[in-house]
Amino acid sequence: MVNIEKVSHQILNDALYNTLLFEIKERLSAQNITPKMVENLLKEDSSFIDEYKEINRQSELSSIHVKKLDIKESDEKDVVALKTEINENIQILKNLENFETDSKESAYSIWIGSVGVMVVFIAHNVIALFSELYTTHAALVYLFFIFILGLTYLGYIKMKINHDNRHLIYQRVYTSTKEMLRIGLNDSLLTYSEVYEL
Repeated sequence: MVNIEKVSHQILNDALYNTLLFEIKERLSAQNITPKMVENLLKEDSSFIDEYKEINRQSELSSIHVKKLDIKESDEKDVVALKTEINENIQILKNLENFETDSKESAYSIWIGSVGVMVVFIAHNVIALFSELYTTHAALVYLFFIFILGLTYLGYIKMKINHDNRHLIYQRVYTSTKEMLRIGLNDSLLTYSEVYEL
């Protein structure tokens, strides 16, 4: 739920997006580009939006450009209900924004695997330096290491399942919110400036 105008402005004026700006300039084969040129390219090629979102995710910035909608006394019941639900959904989306991509693109296997290997390494050093267990009970030591690696694998599976569940929630809420915004804007229940951050 990005505002293409805001994205275009940020790409042109914020140093955080310089790599993206260079890619866009290369793609357009121009050095002096206008916000409208960037907007048109962003609409044509969604990979630039994906890269923008990834930069924001790594920088812990939100890519959700929908504002909290003000509920006015003059709003009819259906508009109040629509705005209330959109506000609730936007908060859910902002809370789950790190789960926008599925777990295949996460580094859980590296993080959790590193912890498991480190624990085995530390346990090995402690056992080797301070005991005779390798000579007296080698099979038990190796079973202990296998147990640690098994727990590591179970931890990875648990993290992956948790991520995938949150990803599904994010996708479902994103789709329904996008549809509500489309209906609200098309039926003139909401205005563009009321909805999107500029």
